Amino acid sequence: MNLIVYHDDLSVTKHALEKEHFHNPSIQNKVGYIGSDKKENNALQFFESFYNDGKAILFDHTNKVISQKLQTLGIQPFGSKTPTPTIFDEKDFSMMYFTSGSTGESVGALKTKQHLLEEIKVLTQLFSSKKIKRVVVTVPFIHIYGTLFGLLYPLLNGLDIILKEHFLPHDLLHLIDEHSLVVTTPLYIKALNKIGEHKDLSNSTFVSSTGPLDAQSAVTFSQKFNTDVIQIFGSTETGGIAYKTNDETLWTPLESVKVSTNEQSELQIASAFVSDELYENGFKTINGVVQSFDYVELNAHNQFKLIGRSSQILKIAGKRYSTIQIEHILEEQEDIAKALVFVEHVDDALKDEILDITLETKTPYTTKQIKQILQHNLSNLKFSIKLTLVEHIPTSSVGKKLKIT
Repeated sequence: MNLIVYHDDLSVTKHALEKEHFHNPSIQNKVGYIGSDKKENNALQFFESFYNDGKAILFDHTNKVISQKLQTLGIQPFGSKTPTPTIFDEKDFSMMYFTSGSTGESVGALKTKQHLLEEIKVLTQLFSSKKIKRVVVTVPFIHIYGTLFGLLYPLLNGLDIILKEHFLPHDLLHLIDEHSLVVTTPLYIKALNKIGEHKDLSNSTFVSSTGPLDAQSAVTFSQKFNTDVIQIFGSTETGGIAYKTNDETLWTPLESVKVSTNEQSELQIASAFVSDELYENGFKTINGVVQSFDYVELNAHNQFKLIGRSSQILKIAGKRYSTIQIEHILEEQEDIAKALVFVEHVDDALKDEILDITLETKTPYTTKQIKQILQHNLSNLKFSIKLTLVEHIPTSSVGKKLKIT
């Protein structure tokens, strides 16, 4: 069981992952942060903290808001020889992850070792028929998706972890061996669809999360490489919620995850993976239950169709339209590289909902042209548009499009 790291200069580093190689009792119950330095360093620090019962706070060090917050709280780097007392010292947790902040300020989700181990049990069952022998990881480890699928799942199942700091699509394809689990994102799936190279990957499985993968991209990928891509729906607070394969429409809850809806048809989640406590400007107890802002259609078998988040839903003439759906329509235009759409609520306007659309394109689109494209695909509906054209829409470390401020 090894962490195998491939480097750009073609050298390879191998680290044994057995517990005796990480013995460091001095960090037991000590709080420290792990920033987004290098994936290899992040992985080794994660294992050291996990094995020795440390309390690691993982975050993207380029996020200045979180960096400042941790500094104000007196949180020092992981493994600091002279840690200062913090408000987290008496809290029961193994890892703390920050939400992406897509619906507001980033929130820290505290995860006990039991939260993490319970989810790994379910993931092990999910992949039990795949005969996985090693795990290839393209995502960073500072987010819960990366640590669960890319570190803890292989660690607790005795599998090698294959890592490269910067995976290009061709690199990824060449490193996938038989019976690999590839932990990746929609960004890589779409990039692999575009390259000319083909490879039979029928003995390997891809898992994708961090954002939606449209059905056409999933089908194209599955047919091109003769393999399956399992999509995971979840969040930092909840951990994994549900999964689906390739272009399936309905999400199936993971084993032991209970889903329901409130009166507004928004999804509620309860499971052994859900954090008991969150931290924003203070601690908040949620007792393993999260009420989300995701609109769903739940069937009698507890499977559900995801419509979109309440902040991503445009309501016109009694119908709900997801901004994700609108982004896909716009990105199907050859000269639109990326589209980012939000619903802006304006209380004193004639129409209280406006589509805030940002396009990464070199073509000087007008609002009228964009409206025509959308009306052609969504029927002849009337809605207001705020249009911005940019040269580049930034993305996060896991490929999520970020709003330009």
